[in-house]
Amino acid sequence: MSQTQVLVQEQLKCPLLEDRFSVLKQSIIKPEKKVRVIESYKRLVKVLASEADGIHKAGPQVIPEIDFETIHQNGGNLPDSLVDVVHDRGCVIVRNVVPENEASAWEAELKDYTNRHRAVGGFPVDNPQTWSLFWTRPQVQIRSHPRVLEAMNSISKLWHVNDPTLPVDLTTQVAYPDRFRIRVPSKDSEYTLNAHVDSGSIERWECPKYRACYQAAFDGEWEKWDGWAADTRLEAETDLYHMGGNCSCWRSMQGWLSLSHTGTGEGTLRLLPSLKASISYLMLQPFFLNGANAFDDVTPQFPGGKPGFTQILPTKELHPDLHLEKSMIGIPPVKPGDYVFWHCDLLHEVDKFHPGKLDSSVVYNACTPLVPYNIDSLQSTRASFIEAGPARDFAGYAKSLGSFEAENQHEDHGARMENILSAEGRRAMGFEPFVVDEPGLTEGQRKVRQMANDVLGSSKPALSHS
Repeated sequence: MSQTQVLVQEQLKCPLLEDRFSVLKQSIIKPEKKVRVIESYKRLVKVLASEADGIHKAGPQVIPEIDFETIHQNGGNLPDSLVDVVHDRGCVIVRNVVPENEASAWEAELKDYTNRHRAVGGFPVDNPQTWSLFWTRPQVQIRSHPRVLEAMNSISKLWHVNDPTLPVDLTTQVAYPDRFRIRVPSKDSEYTLNAHVDSGSIERWECPKYRACYQAAFDGEWEKWDGWAADTRLEAETDLYHMGGNCSCWRSMQGWLSLSHTGTGEGTLRLLPSLKASISYLMLQPFFLNGANAFDDVTPQFPGGKPGFTQILPTKELHPDLHLEKSMIGIPPVKPGDYVFWHCDLLHEVDKFHPGKLDSSVVYNACTPLVPYNIDSLQSTRASFIEAGPARDFAGYAKSLGSFEAENQHEDHGARMENILSAEGRRAMGFEPFVVDEPGLTEGQRKVRQMANDVLGSSKPALSHS
């Protein structure tokens, strides 16, 4: 068993935590809310069973999709008829964001790059398929491609801000330099990325600001939870333990751009497309460790979440009412240029095996809107670009690889200004100021753009390469 598999198996356990977590549990659900929460949890369990049956019956077609041109012709907005569906299911596929030939050319270039630089390594260590590369030319071009950015802005607008004076700009993206995956067909090679929710683990309960995002569930009114309100996300701390590997910014929507023809179940993404019910269950389940009739706010256990780990990992044993065997489904077939998005709270995993005939290739590129929490990340991204070094969130992992090559050792790395395809792309990487006097901006949008300009302008570094 590899070191990664050992860590995953360890994380899947449900240990007794320190006594302070017992105190934490008792503080989350107020005594006067206890009866209401118990009743709401019983309703929730029934809804989850019904949702699982519906998802299983519908199959991959339950995942909503739309053509990019439909969004473009609608002023960069999803049609109203689709918005409610995406809000409910927490995911969407945008077809034809980039022309197929362009996306296929990126795949060919990435394959050529990894063939020439295999010493960079990646995951799994013994057979890299998710590569520790952040600044290849295709990655830089994808992050700055006008159609990619338009798609990201459109999907990011599924979120809303109740207070327009808050420093939030959902229509402006901050680049988040992630990796790419080229998964080769194999019926024997297992890929370990179990069902999980990213962006923190125990932090969702422990951080008061993060916990506030789910207050409706703790009040016994999970049906009223608004998972698309950005207001409460601004100060949510997703990494309390700083042990490396966690996301240091707020990704409103995770996502990747497909570079290949990949069928359902062919080494690709699997989702649980029931956002409200699934996340409400994950947040409430620690209070019902022995079933819906046994409220427990004392035992210091949070199934699937552990201090210092970066994900909530649910299992059939610890979270039986999710019915993972029925509710977690593979996405529909995708082709080069299709873009898959899923909400930052949505449960997802990757197929354990890839029985197809073609490589399953994607470039990870999440929606990361301009908010104060993400300005520091943008500063770090700009510095990483200048040095052609690993992104901050992956620097520890890169160091753990020891003797593996660093990307900035390659003369043909892509961290060069000429590979940034648009002015909006330069802003997203911190190399051009945000426009503060653009017509139609809210007070909050102007505020956060000025905040970013002040931070970036006060520490503007010189490029160390062309």
